[in-house]
Amino acid sequence: MAQLIVDLENAVRDAFDEEDVPEEALHLWVVTVSPPKSGVYTVLNGQQRFIVLAMFLAFARDRARTNRERNRLDRLLVGRAIGRPPEPRFRLTPEDNAWFAHFMLPAGATKRLPATAPLGSPRELLLAARFMERCFSGYSAGDVRKIVDFLLHHTAMVRSLAQPQAPPEVVQAFQAAIAAQAQPFAAPPVQTQAPLPLPKPALAAPPPPPKARPPFSMPLWNDPAPADRHRVAAE
Repeated sequence: MAQLIVDLENAVRDAFDEEDVPEEALHLWVVTVSPPKSGVYTVLNGQQRFIVLAMFLAFARDRARTNRERNRLDRLLVGRAIGRPPEPRFRLTPEDNAWFAHFMLPAGATKRLPATAPLGSPRELLLAARFMERCFSGYSAGDVRKIVDFLLHHTAMVRSLAQPQAPPEVVQAFQAAIAAQAQPFAAPPVQTQAPLPLPKPALAAPPPPPKARPPFSMPLWNDPAPADRHRVAAE
């Protein structure tokens, strides 16, 4: 809480150092909300920042100089319409909302803070209100006007919408899938088969038997016609 107030004061001081128009913005980080139901959001992360800012606006409203400024800040805290009861812009948890609705939201309530926390009321909210009271005791009317103007026009938050909760059966199926992946992988058994007999190589056909050569005969000079051969040679 104290850090948020200090950051806001420093941002206002730096913005108005040279000129009367602030040029920088103060980013208040991310606020996570649930999907709206009937137009109402549930803040999941950032409740403390909302409470501090609402307290600051309540203290500034009760110390505003004019009714116009007082009504303008009051409408930021409580919605008012003709024919309907006032409706707070936001509600705290049940154990804190009763104290906040009694000591913060009504006009002039911040000037009637109890000395001690009533029985059953949140002591932390009273300490935060006392700290805020001490801060405003050191502000001038001009300081309050500048801080409120900077807070309303030069601060920003990032709204993050949380995903809706998955059905229980989906969560169980997801957890079962994760557990199955975490188990060690068992390889399926491998069936071994006897090796198949290798085919026997085919025997080559025997070579064909060699052809019988005709018998060699030497010419004999005493053959039946030796005279004829000599005659041919002589011719």
